[in-house]
Amino acid sequence: MNKVLLICPTSSVEVFSETKIRVAIPLIPYIGLASLGATLLDAGHDVKILEQSVSKDPRGELHSILNEYRPDFVGIGFTSFLSGEAKELAKTVKDFNGNTVVIGGGVHCSVLPEETLRDTDFDVVVIGEGEITLKEIVDRVPLEDIDGIAYKDGKTIKRTKPRELIEDLDSLPVPAWHLYDLKKYHAPRINARRNPVGSIETSRGCPYRCIYCNKSVFGYRFRGKSAKRIVDEMEAMLEVGFKEIHIQDDMFSMDLQRAKATCDEIIRRGLKFPWNIYNGVRCASVDLEFFQKLKRAGCYRVSMGIESGNQEILDRIQKGITIEQIKEAVRLAKEAGVEILTFFLVGLPGETEDTMRQTIEFAKELDCDLNKVAIATPIPGTPMFEEYEKKGLIRTHDWSQYQFHSKSGIAKHENLEYETIRKYYDLFYKELYLRPHFIWKRLVRGISTGDILYDIVYFLRTLKYKW
Repeated sequence: MNKVLLICPTSSVEVFSETKIRVAIPLIPYIGLASLGATLLDAGHDVKILEQSVSKDPRGELHSILNEYRPDFVGIGFTSFLSGEAKELAKTVKDFNGNTVVIGGGVHCSVLPEETLRDTDFDVVVIGEGEITLKEIVDRVPLEDIDGIAYKDGKTIKRTKPRELIEDLDSLPVPAWHLYDLKKYHAPRINARRNPVGSIETSRGCPYRCIYCNKSVFGYRFRGKSAKRIVDEMEAMLEVGFKEIHIQDDMFSMDLQRAKATCDEIIRRGLKFPWNIYNGVRCASVDLEFFQKLKRAGCYRVSMGIESGNQEILDRIQKGITIEQIKEAVRLAKEAGVEILTFFLVGLPGETEDTMRQTIEFAKELDCDLNKVAIATPIPGTPMFEEYEKKGLIRTHDWSQYQFHSKSGIAKHENLEYETIRKYYDLFYKELYLRPHFIWKRLVRGISTGDILYDIVYFLRTLKYKW
C-alpha cells in the first residue's frame, strides 16, 4: 500500500475572481480527483485529496498535510492556465521530500508532456485518461512498461506509447466522494437550488470538431455510461450528502435514448432531487420528449453552447449546428418549462464588429434565463491554437494568461483589436442583463421562486466589475 495525495490548485476558481460571472461560480468538489481516488482505493492504496480552492490557508495546509501524511506519491491535475501554480506546488513537494514521486495530469500535461517535465520538479506526467495509468504508477509498475505517460530518466525525457481509451465506463468505481469535506463547498443560488452540489460524469469523448475545444484527454469517440450506472451514481451521491447534482460532461444528449432512459430510471426509482445539465446539451441532439422527461425527472435547467449568432462564424468554427436548430432547441426547452443557460463567445476566428453585434442581438432574441459570454481563446491542443500559431498570431506562451476572461489579448486577431473584442464582451453583459424586459422577467421569477433577494445581491456584487 502506498500513500497518495491528490491536489487541485488554488486558482482553479480564482481565474474568475475579477469577472462579472464571479458571483455565479459554484464551489463543487472536483470529480476528476474523486474518480482517480476511487480507482486507487480499489487497488488497496491510501488516498487523501487537497482541494486548495476551498482552503483558507493553501500554503499552510499543504505543508501541514505533507508533514503529517508524508505521501509516497503526489498527483496534481491542472490546465494550461494553472501550469505555473502547479510547477510551484511540485517544487514545494520535492523540497519537502525529494523521494516523493510527483505526477502531473490533466489537459496541459496531455498536450505538452515534455514541456511540463522540462525545468520542473514533476517526475511523471499522465497523457490522456488517468485512472488506469495512475494506478499503474502507484503500483510501481516500471515506467517504461506503462502506456500513456512521459517521464524523466536521468536527464532524458521519455514518452511511452498512447494508452487505449477506457471502453466500458461502467467498469470504473463510483467516485470516492467521501474523500471530500462537503461542508466546505457552496454554490450560489443563481447556479443551484440546494447545497452542497455534486458533479457527475455520464460520458466521455465528443465526435464534433469545434476548433476552440481540446479533446486531448477523452478523445473524439463518444463513450457513455449506462442509464442504470448513472442513476446508481446519483443515488450514491445523495447518500453521502449531496442535495443537488450537476452533469458536467459535454455530450449528455449525444445518445438521446440513453439520456431519456436516465430520466425514466430516476422517475422509476422515485428519486426527488434538483439537477442541472451544467455543461450543456447539443442543440441538434434534442427533442420535445427529452425536455419533458428532464422536467419530470427533476432537471430544472439545461445549458446550451451556442457561441455565435452568425451562421458563417458557426461554420468557420466547425460547430456543426445551424441558427434554426438553436432556435428550435430553445423553443422546445421553453415549451417543456426547463430553464436555459446559454454560452457564447466573442472574438472567434473570422469575427468582425458586425458578427459580434449579431451575437448580442441573437442572444436577446433567444431571451433565455441566463447568458454567459467569454472571449475566444486559442488554448494549446486545439485546432484554433494550431491555426493561430502557424499564422504567427500568438503573442505569448505565458500559459498563466490563457483563460477565457482575460484582460489582455494573448493572440492577435485577424480582423479586430483586442480592445474591440473586450468592448463587445462587456456590451454583451450590459445589453443582456440591463434590458428592462430581462429585469422585469427576472423580478417576476424571483418573486415566484423566492430568489428576488439573491438576484439583487448578486447584481450589486457585480457593480464593481463595471457595467
